[in-house]
Amino acid sequence: MMHTMVRKLALTLAMLLVLGGTAFASGSQESGGSDEPTTLLVWEHTPQFEAPLAATLENFMAQNPDIRVEYEIKTPDQYYALLSTAIQAGEAPDLFWTNGTATTDLPNLVRQGAVMDLTDELDLSDYPQLAVDMTTVDGSVYLTPGATIGTRAVYYNKDMFDEFGLSVPETFGEFEQLLADLSQEDVIPVSLGGRFTWSILFHFEPILAAMAPDWIAEATAGEAPVTDPRVEAALDKMIEWGEAGYYGDGYLGMDEGGQLLAFSRGDAAMTITGSWNAATLQQNNPEMNIGAFQIPTRDGREPMVVTFATGFSVYSGTEHPEEAIRLAQYLTSVESQQIWVDQLGDVPGLPGVTTDDRLVSEIVDNDFQVNSFYTILGQYAADGGTPTRIWEEDNVRVLSGSLSPAAFLESLDAEMEM
Repeated sequence: MMHTMVRKLALTLAMLLVLGGTAFASGSQESGGSDEPTTLLVWEHTPQFEAPLAATLENFMAQNPDIRVEYEIKTPDQYYALLSTAIQAGEAPDLFWTNGTATTDLPNLVRQGAVMDLTDELDLSDYPQLAVDMTTVDGSVYLTPGATIGTRAVYYNKDMFDEFGLSVPETFGEFEQLLADLSQEDVIPVSLGGRFTWSILFHFEPILAAMAPDWIAEATAGEAPVTDPRVEAALDKMIEWGEAGYYGDGYLGMDEGGQLLAFSRGDAAMTITGSWNAATLQQNNPEMNIGAFQIPTRDGREPMVVTFATGFSVYSGTEHPEEAIRLAQYLTSVESQQIWVDQLGDVPGLPGVTTDDRLVSEIVDNDFQVNSFYTILGQYAADGGTPTRIWEEDNVRVLSGSLSPAAFLESLDAEMEM
Protein backbone atom coordinates (compact mmCIF):
# COMPACT_ATOMS: atom_id res chain seq x y z
CA MET A 1 0.00 0.00 0.00
CA MET A 2 2.79 2.44 0.93
CA HIS A 3 4.63 1.76 -2.33
CA THR A 4 1.43 2.38 -4.30
CA MET A 5 0.87 5.73 -2.58
CA VAL A 6 4.44 6.80 -3.26
CA ARG A 7 4.08 5.93 -6.94
CA LYS A 8 0.81 7.88 -7.14
CA LEU A 9 2.42 10.90 -5.47
CA ALA A 10 5.36 10.78 -7.88
CA LEU A 11 3.04 10.64 -10.87
CA THR A 12 1.04 13.57 -9.51
CA LEU A 13 4.20 15.64 -9.03
CA ALA A 14 5.36 14.77 -12.54
CA MET A 15 2.05 15.91 -14.01
CA LEU A 16 2.17 19.15 -12.07
CA LEU A 17 5.72 19.80 -13.27
CA VAL A 18 4.68 19.24 -16.88
CA LEU A 19 1.59 21.41 -16.57
CA GLY A 20 3.06 24.08 -14.35
CA GLY A 21 6.52 24.45 -15.88
CA THR A 22 8.65 26.07 -13.10
CA ALA A 23 6.06 25.69 -10.37
CA PHE A 24 8.50 23.74 -8.21
CA ALA A 25 11.61 25.77 -8.91
CA SER A 26 12.80 28.10 -6.18
CA GLY A 27 10.63 31.17 -6.38
CA SER A 28 7.44 29.53 -7.65
CA GLN A 29 5.01 31.06 -10.07
CA GLU A 30 2.51 31.36 -7.25
CA SER A 31 4.85 33.58 -5.25
CA GLY A 32 5.96 35.57 -8.34
CA GLY A 33 9.69 34.74 -7.77
CA SER A 34 12.39 33.51 -10.12
CA ASP A 35 15.11 30.88 -10.24
CA GLU A 36 18.02 31.01 -7.82
CA PRO A 37 20.89 33.09 -9.22
CA THR A 38 23.80 31.37 -10.88
CA THR A 39 26.83 31.27 -8.57
CA LEU A 40 30.32 32.04 -9.88
CA LEU A 41 33.55 31.63 -7.95
CA VAL A 42 36.52 33.99 -8.40
CA TRP A 43 40.06 33.48 -7.08
CA GLU A 44 42.31 36.43 -6.25
CA HIS A 45 46.01 35.91 -5.61
CA THR A 46 46.68 38.38 -2.79
CA PRO A 47 44.80 39.89 0.18
CA GLN A 48 45.83 43.37 -0.93
CA PHE A 49 43.30 43.30 -3.75
CA GLU A 50 40.35 42.10 -1.66
CA ALA A 51 38.82 45.56 -1.12
CA PRO A 52 38.58 46.52 -4.83
CA LEU A 53 37.50 43.02 -5.79
CA ALA A 54 34.72 42.97 -3.20
CA ALA A 55 33.55 46.44 -4.20
CA THR A 56 33.44 45.77 -7.94
CA LEU A 57 31.73 42.39 -7.50
CA GLU A 58 29.08 43.99 -5.29
CA ASN A 59 28.42 46.55 -8.00
CA PHE A 60 28.28 43.84 -10.68
CA MET A 61 25.75 41.79 -8.69
CA ALA A 62 23.56 44.85 -8.18
CA GLN A 63 23.39 45.22 -11.96
CA ASN A 64 23.10 41.46 -12.59
CA PRO A 65 20.74 40.03 -9.94
CA ASP A 66 20.65 36.68 -11.76
CA ILE A 67 24.33 36.12 -10.87
CA ARG A 68 25.86 35.67 -7.43
CA VAL A 69 29.65 35.96 -7.24
CA GLU A 70 31.72 34.52 -4.42
CA TYR A 71 35.46 34.99 -4.11
CA GLU A 72 38.41 33.42 -2.34
CA ILE A 73 41.64 35.21 -1.48
CA LYS A 74 44.84 33.20 -1.76
CA THR A 75 48.47 34.12 -1.04
CA PRO A 76 51.05 34.83 -3.76
CA ASP A 77 53.52 32.20 -2.61
CA GLN A 78 51.00 29.36 -2.95
CA TYR A 79 48.66 30.70 -5.60
CA TYR A 80 49.81 28.94 -8.76
CA ALA A 81 50.33 25.64 -6.99
CA LEU A 82 46.76 25.76 -5.70
CA LEU A 83 45.44 26.82 -9.10
CA SER A 84 47.31 24.03 -10.89
CA THR A 85 45.90 21.45 -8.49
CA ALA A 86 42.36 22.78 -8.94
CA ILE A 87 42.66 22.72 -12.74
CA GLN A 88 44.04 19.19 -12.77
CA ALA A 89 41.12 18.08 -10.61
CA GLY A 90 38.63 19.82 -12.92
CA GLU A 91 37.55 22.03 -10.02
CA ALA A 92 39.02 25.39 -10.93
CA PRO A 93 37.09 28.58 -10.11
CA ASP A 94 35.04 30.15 -12.88
CA LEU A 95 37.40 33.12 -13.08
CA PHE A 96 40.88 33.40 -11.64
CA TRP A 97 43.67 35.96 -11.58
CA THR A 98 46.81 35.42 -13.61
CA ASN A 99 49.71 37.80 -14.19
CA GLY A 100 49.41 37.55 -17.94
CA THR A 101 52.46 37.41 -20.15
CA ALA A 102 54.69 38.82 -17.41
CA THR A 103 55.49 35.16 -16.69
CA THR A 104 55.12 31.84 -18.49
CA ASP A 105 52.13 30.83 -16.37
CA LEU A 106 49.39 32.18 -18.66
CA PRO A 107 50.99 30.80 -21.86
CA ASN A 108 51.26 27.44 -20.12
CA LEU A 109 47.57 27.58 -19.15
CA VAL A 110 46.72 28.40 -22.77
CA ARG A 111 48.68 25.38 -23.99
CA GLN A 112 46.85 23.21 -21.47
CA GLY A 113 43.50 24.46 -22.77
CA ALA A 114 42.61 25.65 -19.27
CA VAL A 115 41.56 29.21 -20.14
CA MET A 116 38.87 30.53 -22.46
CA ASP A 117 39.70 32.55 -25.58
CA LEU A 118 38.10 35.95 -24.91
CA THR A 119 39.19 37.67 -28.12
CA ASP A 120 35.66 38.04 -29.49
CA GLU A 121 34.14 38.72 -26.06
CA LEU A 122 36.13 41.71 -24.77
CA ASP A 123 36.41 45.19 -26.24
CA LEU A 124 39.95 46.36 -25.49
CA SER A 125 40.07 49.14 -28.07
CA ASP A 126 40.54 51.87 -25.44
CA TYR A 127 43.32 50.10 -23.58
CA PRO A 128 46.99 51.01 -24.12
CA GLN A 129 48.88 48.46 -26.19
CA LEU A 130 51.17 47.56 -23.28
CA ALA A 131 48.09 46.59 -21.27
CA VAL A 132 46.69 44.52 -24.15
CA ASP A 133 50.04 42.80 -24.61
CA MET A 134 49.79 41.48 -21.06
CA THR A 135 46.55 39.68 -21.97
CA THR A 136 47.54 38.25 -25.35
CA VAL A 137 49.09 34.89 -26.23
CA ASP A 138 49.69 34.04 -29.91
CA GLY A 139 47.37 36.85 -30.99
CA SER A 140 44.39 35.84 -28.83
CA VAL A 141 43.13 37.42 -25.60
CA TYR A 142 42.89 35.17 -22.53
CA LEU A 143 42.68 37.69 -19.71
CA THR A 144 40.91 40.86 -18.67
CA PRO A 145 43.39 43.76 -18.59
CA GLY A 146 44.03 46.07 -15.68
CA ALA A 147 43.50 49.82 -15.82
CA THR A 148 46.22 50.60 -13.32
CA ILE A 149 49.92 51.10 -13.81
CA GLY A 150 51.71 49.11 -11.18
CA THR A 151 54.83 51.02 -10.22
CA ARG A 152 57.13 51.09 -7.21
CA ALA A 153 58.12 53.99 -4.98
CA VAL A 154 59.93 55.01 -1.83
CA TYR A 155 57.34 55.98 0.79
CA TYR A 156 58.65 58.20 3.56
CA ASN A 157 57.47 59.74 6.82
CA LYS A 158 57.49 63.48 6.09
CA ASP A 159 57.27 64.52 9.73
CA MET A 160 60.18 62.26 10.62
CA PHE A 161 62.27 63.74 7.81
CA ASP A 162 61.48 67.23 9.13
CA GLU A 163 62.38 66.18 12.67
CA PHE A 164 65.82 64.96 11.55
CA GLY A 165 66.38 67.84 9.13
CA LEU A 166 66.40 65.56 6.07
CA SER A 167 65.11 66.13 2.55
CA VAL A 168 64.19 64.04 -0.48
CA PRO A 169 67.44 63.01 -2.25
CA GLU A 170 68.21 64.34 -5.70
CA THR A 171 70.89 61.80 -6.69
CA PHE A 172 71.64 58.17 -5.93
CA GLY A 173 74.60 59.26 -3.83
CA GLU A 174 72.32 61.46 -1.75
CA PHE A 175 69.94 58.54 -1.26
CA GLU A 176 72.75 56.42 0.13
CA GLN A 177 73.81 59.27 2.39
CA LEU A 178 70.20 59.52 3.57
CA LEU A 179 70.30 55.85 4.58
CA ALA A 180 73.53 56.42 6.47
CA ASP A 181 72.16 59.51 8.25
CA LEU A 182 68.98 57.71 9.31
CA SER A 183 70.98 54.78 10.64
CA GLN A 184 72.45 57.18 13.21
CA GLU A 185 68.97 57.90 14.57
CA ASP A 186 66.78 55.63 16.65
CA VAL A 187 64.90 54.43 13.56
CA ILE A 188 65.18 51.83 10.79
CA PRO A 189 66.16 53.69 7.60
CA VAL A 190 63.98 51.54 5.31
CA SER A 191 61.83 48.53 6.18
CA LEU A 192 62.09 45.42 4.00
CA GLY A 193 60.34 42.05 4.18
CA GLY A 194 63.43 40.01 3.45
CA ARG A 195 61.73 36.63 3.50
CA PHE A 196 58.99 37.57 1.05
CA THR A 197 59.95 37.21 -2.61
CA TRP A 198 57.69 40.00 -3.89
CA SER A 199 58.92 42.51 -1.32
CA ILE A 200 62.43 41.79 -2.52
CA LEU A 201 61.42 42.26 -6.17
CA PHE A 202 59.67 45.58 -5.59
CA HIS A 203 62.68 46.80 -3.61
CA PHE A 204 65.24 45.57 -6.13
CA GLU A 205 63.60 46.98 -9.26
CA PRO A 206 63.82 50.69 -8.27
CA ILE A 207 67.45 50.17 -7.21
CA LEU A 208 68.26 48.58 -10.58
CA ALA A 209 66.41 51.37 -12.38
CA ALA A 210 68.44 53.99 -10.52
CA MET A 211 71.79 52.23 -10.93
CA ALA A 212 71.42 50.81 -14.45
CA PRO A 213 68.54 52.23 -16.50
CA ASP A 214 70.69 51.67 -19.59
CA TRP A 215 70.76 47.92 -18.90
CA ILE A 216 66.95 47.86 -18.61
CA ALA A 217 66.59 49.56 -22.00
CA GLU A 218 69.04 47.14 -23.59
CA ALA A 219 67.44 44.09 -21.97
CA THR A 220 63.93 45.18 -22.99
CA ALA A 221 65.20 45.07 -26.58
CA GLY A 222 66.76 41.66 -25.95
CA GLU A 223 70.29 43.00 -26.21
CA ALA A 224 71.69 42.49 -22.68
CA PRO A 225 71.72 39.31 -20.56
CA VAL A 226 70.70 39.13 -16.91
CA THR A 227 74.25 38.07 -16.08
CA ASP A 228 75.40 41.60 -16.91
CA PRO A 229 77.63 43.08 -14.16
CA ARG A 230 75.21 46.00 -13.83
CA VAL A 231 72.47 43.65 -12.60
CA GLU A 232 74.85 41.92 -10.22
CA ALA A 233 75.88 45.31 -8.84
CA ALA A 234 72.27 46.14 -7.95
CA LEU A 235 71.90 42.85 -6.05
CA ASP A 236 75.21 43.49 -4.32
CA LYS A 237 73.92 46.91 -3.28
CA MET A 238 70.91 45.37 -1.52
CA ILE A 239 73.19 42.95 0.33
CA GLU A 240 75.52 45.83 1.26
CA TRP A 241 72.64 47.86 2.68
CA GLY A 242 71.42 44.88 4.68
CA GLU A 243 74.86 44.30 6.17
CA ALA A 244 75.09 48.00 7.04
CA GLY A 245 71.91 47.67 9.11
CA TYR A 246 69.79 49.88 6.88
CA TYR A 247 66.94 47.33 6.93
CA GLY A 248 67.07 46.86 10.69
CA ASP A 249 67.60 43.71 12.72
CA GLY A 250 65.66 40.61 11.75
CA TYR A 251 64.57 41.81 8.32
CA LEU A 252 65.40 38.40 6.82
CA GLY A 253 62.59 36.93 8.91
CA MET A 254 60.05 39.64 8.05
CA ASP A 255 57.22 39.27 5.53
CA GLU A 256 55.47 42.02 3.61
CA GLY A 257 52.89 42.63 6.33
CA GLY A 258 55.68 43.21 8.83
CA GLN A 259 57.47 45.50 6.39
CA LEU A 260 54.44 47.74 5.90
CA LEU A 261 53.58 47.70 9.60
CA ALA A 262 57.10 48.75 10.62
CA PHE A 263 56.71 51.84 8.46
CA SER A 264 53.15 52.56 9.59
CA ARG A 265 54.12 52.33 13.27
CA GLY A 266 56.96 54.78 12.80
CA ASP A 267 59.67 52.19 13.40
CA ALA A 268 61.05 52.85 9.91
CA ALA A 269 61.48 56.17 8.14
CA MET A 270 60.91 54.70 4.69
CA THR A 271 59.70 51.62 2.87
CA ILE A 272 59.99 50.68 -0.80
CA THR A 273 56.98 48.86 -2.22
CA GLY A 274 54.36 48.84 -4.96
CA SER A 275 52.03 51.74 -5.72
CA TRP A 276 49.07 49.47 -4.94
CA ASN A 277 50.11 49.57 -1.28
CA ALA A 278 49.63 53.32 -1.02
CA ALA A 279 46.07 52.96 0.26
CA THR A 280 47.12 50.25 2.72
CA LEU A 281 49.79 52.49 4.22
CA GLN A 282 47.35 55.38 4.53
CA GLN A 283 44.73 53.15 6.15
CA ASN A 284 47.27 51.66 8.55
CA ASN A 285 48.02 55.11 9.98
CA PRO A 286 45.69 57.89 8.76
CA GLU A 287 47.56 60.40 10.94
CA MET A 288 50.93 59.83 9.26
CA ASN A 289 52.07 62.46 6.78
CA ILE A 290 53.27 60.14 4.00
CA GLY A 291 55.24 61.25 0.97
CA ALA A 292 56.70 59.35 -1.98
CA PHE A 293 59.55 59.66 -4.44
CA GLN A 294 61.49 57.60 -6.97
CA ILE A 295 65.12 56.65 -6.27
CA PRO A 296 67.15 59.00 -8.48
CA THR A 297 70.02 58.00 -10.74
CA ARG A 298 73.59 59.12 -10.11
CA ASP A 299 73.07 62.03 -12.50
CA GLY A 300 69.82 63.13 -10.85
CA ARG A 301 67.14 61.73 -13.15
CA GLU A 302 64.11 59.97 -11.66
CA PRO A 303 63.20 56.65 -13.34
CA MET A 304 59.89 54.91 -12.67
CA VAL A 305 59.40 51.16 -13.12
CA VAL A 306 56.12 50.51 -14.93
CA THR A 307 53.98 47.40 -15.34
CA PHE A 308 50.34 47.26 -16.29
CA ALA A 309 48.11 45.39 -13.89
CA THR A 310 46.29 42.27 -15.04
CA GLY A 311 42.88 40.85 -14.31
CA PHE A 312 41.13 37.51 -14.59
CA SER A 313 40.97 34.57 -16.96
CA VAL A 314 37.85 32.48 -17.49
CA TYR A 315 38.19 28.77 -16.80
CA SER A 316 37.54 26.81 -19.97
CA GLY A 317 35.70 24.18 -17.96
CA THR A 318 33.29 26.57 -16.28
CA GLU A 319 29.73 25.29 -16.05
CA HIS A 320 28.44 28.84 -16.55
CA PRO A 321 30.26 30.28 -19.59
CA GLU A 322 27.66 32.94 -20.43
CA GLU A 323 27.64 34.34 -16.91
CA ALA A 324 31.42 34.11 -16.57
CA ILE A 325 31.92 36.04 -19.82
CA ARG A 326 29.44 38.66 -18.64
CA LEU A 327 31.50 39.16 -15.49
CA ALA A 328 34.74 39.34 -17.52
CA GLN A 329 33.18 42.01 -19.72
CA TYR A 330 32.17 44.03 -16.67
CA LEU A 331 35.66 43.74 -15.16
CA THR A 332 36.99 45.30 -18.37
CA SER A 333 34.67 48.32 -18.15
CA VAL A 334 35.68 51.83 -17.12
CA GLU A 335 33.18 51.61 -14.26
CA SER A 336 34.85 48.55 -12.77
CA GLN A 337 38.36 49.85 -13.34
CA GLN A 338 37.50 53.14 -11.63
CA ILE A 339 36.49 51.16 -8.55
CA TRP A 340 39.89 49.46 -8.53
CA VAL A 341 41.74 52.76 -8.82
CA ASP A 342 39.63 54.39 -6.09
CA GLN A 343 39.97 51.47 -3.69
CA LEU A 344 43.71 51.03 -4.18
CA GLY A 345 44.64 54.68 -4.53
CA ASP A 346 46.61 53.46 -7.52
CA VAL A 347 47.86 54.93 -10.76
CA PRO A 348 45.24 54.92 -13.55
CA GLY A 349 46.32 53.79 -17.00
CA LEU A 350 43.02 53.73 -18.93
CA PRO A 351 41.38 56.78 -20.53
CA GLY A 352 38.33 57.72 -18.51
CA VAL A 353 39.72 56.42 -15.22
CA THR A 354 40.95 59.27 -13.03
CA THR A 355 42.44 60.02 -9.62
CA ASP A 356 42.91 63.13 -7.51
CA ASP A 357 45.01 61.37 -4.87
CA ARG A 358 47.88 63.58 -3.69
CA LEU A 359 50.16 60.66 -2.80
CA VAL A 360 49.67 59.05 -6.21
CA SER A 361 50.75 62.32 -7.81
CA GLU A 362 54.01 62.17 -5.86
CA ILE A 363 54.52 58.51 -6.80
CA VAL A 364 54.28 59.22 -10.53
CA ASP A 365 56.57 62.26 -10.49
CA ASN A 366 59.31 60.95 -12.78
CA ASP A 367 61.62 61.86 -15.66
CA PHE A 368 61.32 58.62 -17.61
CA GLN A 369 59.73 55.17 -17.39
CA VAL A 370 61.48 51.80 -17.53
CA ASN A 371 60.39 48.21 -17.88
CA SER A 372 60.08 45.81 -14.95
CA PHE A 373 62.93 43.35 -14.39
CA TYR A 374 60.33 40.66 -13.70
CA THR A 375 58.56 41.40 -16.98
CA ILE A 376 61.85 41.07 -18.84
CA LEU A 377 62.35 37.63 -17.29
CA GLY A 378 58.92 36.54 -18.51
CA GLN A 379 59.21 38.04 -21.98
CA TYR A 380 62.52 36.32 -22.71
CA ALA A 381 61.85 32.97 -21.08
CA ALA A 382 63.08 30.09 -23.22
CA ASP A 383 60.56 27.52 -24.42
CA GLY A 384 59.86 25.54 -21.26
CA GLY A 385 62.05 27.88 -19.20
CA THR A 386 60.87 29.32 -15.90
CA PRO A 387 63.13 32.25 -14.96
CA THR A 388 60.35 34.02 -13.06
CA ARG A 389 59.75 30.93 -10.97
CA ILE A 390 63.45 30.65 -10.16
CA TRP A 391 63.50 34.32 -9.20
CA GLU A 392 60.56 33.79 -6.84
CA GLU A 393 62.06 30.70 -5.25
CA ASP A 394 65.67 31.80 -4.84
CA ASN A 395 65.93 35.57 -4.36
CA VAL A 396 65.48 35.15 -0.61
CA ARG A 397 68.59 32.95 -0.61
CA VAL A 398 70.59 35.73 -2.23
CA LEU A 399 69.78 38.17 0.56
CA SER A 400 70.48 35.58 3.24
CA GLY A 401 73.91 34.83 1.74
CA SER A 402 73.30 31.17 0.90
CA LEU A 403 73.40 31.90 -2.86
CA SER A 404 75.74 34.34 -4.56
CA PRO A 405 74.31 36.98 -6.90
CA ALA A 406 76.49 35.66 -9.73
CA ALA A 407 75.26 32.08 -9.34
CA PHE A 408 71.68 33.28 -9.02
CA LEU A 409 71.85 35.30 -12.23
CA GLU A 410 73.47 32.37 -14.04
CA SER A 411 70.50 30.19 -13.06
CA LEU A 412 68.11 32.80 -14.49
CA ASP A 413 70.11 33.16 -17.68
CA ALA A 414 70.01 29.39 -18.26
CA GLU A 415 66.20 29.63 -18.53
CA MET A 416 66.18 32.55 -20.98
CA GLU A 417 66.75 33.34 -24.65
CA MET A 418 68.27 36.80 -25.17
